[in-house]
Amino acid sequence: MPRTWIIRIAVGGFFLLTLHFSLAGCSTIKKMVGITPPEDEEETYPPEAAQETVVVDGKTYVRSRNPYYLTYPEQPEYIYAEKGKEFVGLQASLAKTVAKYLAKEREKTQKGVPPDKLKDLVRQEVDRILREEGVGAFMARGGEKVPFPGRAVAVIPNPDSPKGYDGLNRMLAMSVAETLGRQKDMKVAGEDQIKAALGKAGLHGKLSLRPNLQALGDFLGVQAVLLTNVVPPEKEVGGFLVVEVYDTFHGSKADAIVSPAGRDGLKPEAASKFARDHALRLAGALLNVDWFGRVDFVKEGNLYLNLGQNAGLKVGDRLKVVEPGKEVINPQTHASLGFSADVPKGEIKVTELLSQTGAVAQTLSGGPFKSGDKVKAR
Repeated sequence: MPRTWIIRIAVGGFFLLTLHFSLAGCSTIKKMVGITPPEDEEETYPPEAAQETVVVDGKTYVRSRNPYYLTYPEQPEYIYAEKGKEFVGLQASLAKTVAKYLAKEREKTQKGVPPDKLKDLVRQEVDRILREEGVGAFMARGGEKVPFPGRAVAVIPNPDSPKGYDGLNRMLAMSVAETLGRQKDMKVAGEDQIKAALGKAGLHGKLSLRPNLQALGDFLGVQAVLLTNVVPPEKEVGGFLVVEVYDTFHGSKADAIVSPAGRDGLKPEAASKFARDHALRLAGALLNVDWFGRVDFVKEGNLYLNLGQNAGLKVGDRLKVVEPGKEVINPQTHASLGFSADVPKGEIKVTELLSQTGAVAQTLSGGPFKSGDKVKAR
């Protein structure tokens, strides 16, 4: 017989023998080579190997099938291998490959989330976080810690808005106020409070003038006033909805959000859509307004403040009492360059929290202080 055929027969026999051994198992192989295992040698791995994972020197090891179990008589059936390097049998490997293929095929046939649906999901999540955690949660996730995230605000329809759009402007103000009112760390002045303040604050001229904004802030006890406005359509340009954010400490504009009315034009639906779409941006704009509060009244040596837990205050917090700096005007252009530094008047310490919106403080230095004095973070 030719040598080539002898080699082929030998190789074929070797593969058949290997297949037989694989099916028969390790005990058969051991018996054939003359090793008779004890009757209790069914478990050929150490008792601790019954655990699925162990950690040694910070590395995780997993219980793995021994790839040499069927070829070497003295090898245990199970060993520990470093996680990620464990032995994967043919069946498991095939199953993994099929799973990957099916996943790819599923990706081809399934469509992604529609853009409109995705936008709704994002907005719902934003609303949830603002409602349950407040805008301070967004800042904290970005790595920026805000000691006093709470803000007290008033939303007022600007009376200088075009008369033909008074109804839409009032609806815009109501929608913005409602959206901010649902946020955890926002206190929004009510309509009755605003009407009373507009009648008693002694306002003169446009509502957006600095003295008017400061007076409104003192009467309402708010840190910011939001004025809503409607810009009517002109030629081929559709109309715009506007919200201007003013701080009441200096009475200056802090931000403005302008949004086109959209394809449906200046309709009631545009007002509620504006408030929904810009909820986070409005909250962020208010957070950029300097945090401050006011001494509401003084009684028996105690200073009663118009802010409390809603502003993030805690018992033991120290606050500085300040007077706003003066506005610096360029004598040639008459443009405002900003404000000089606050004038310090003393320091106080929070001794008691009355509620979400009130606190009691004691004087540490300076004074005597009176109703209307401004306090800021130390």
